[in-house]
Amino acid sequence: MGAGIKSVYVHVALIWTGLLGLFIAASLGFALAVFNRPALQAWMQTIGWVTLGVLSLSVIASIAAQIINWNGIFWDEPRSVVQFQTLAAFIIAQVAIQWLPWLRVRGLVVGATVVVILTVIRLAPLVLHPENPIGTSNSSGIQFTFLMLFALSTLGAGGVVWQAEENK
Repeated sequence: MGAGIKSVYVHVALIWTGLLGLFIAASLGFALAVFNRPALQAWMQTIGWVTLGVLSLSVIASIAAQIINWNGIFWDEPRSVVQFQTLAAFIIAQVAIQWLPWLRVRGLVVGATVVVILTVIRLAPLVLHPENPIGTSNSSGIQFTFLMLFALSTLGAGGVVWQAEENK
């Protein structure tokens, strides 16, 4: 991939951070459905909005990586389609829960939406995307660089969540 690997590092680190955020939001959603605690709802909502920001950045990074590595944007590539579907579905869920008066149902909506999103992502075919170019690389430098970017983007997202909760 040559110099194009740099854009892939950023793209994948943001995707993984977004997936982690989705997983945490869903976990909090299911916990909210069981325990009905307003604090869980507050954290679920904040993490959800920050995750949407990260996922939006991942779409931008994906477009840049496509242009750099594939010489264009392939809008109908299955993984690209899933990125936009994920963003749309989670935006809808985050907005819709604002109108629901029951905390338990809010949690179920977020949790169920994320389960569907993660299932669709898992089932999306790999057409232009390689299966795991960084994980299967023989270069420990490539793997280390990716892990550091993932750690930094996750810490950055976590810092935004923490700051948002502190300012409430």
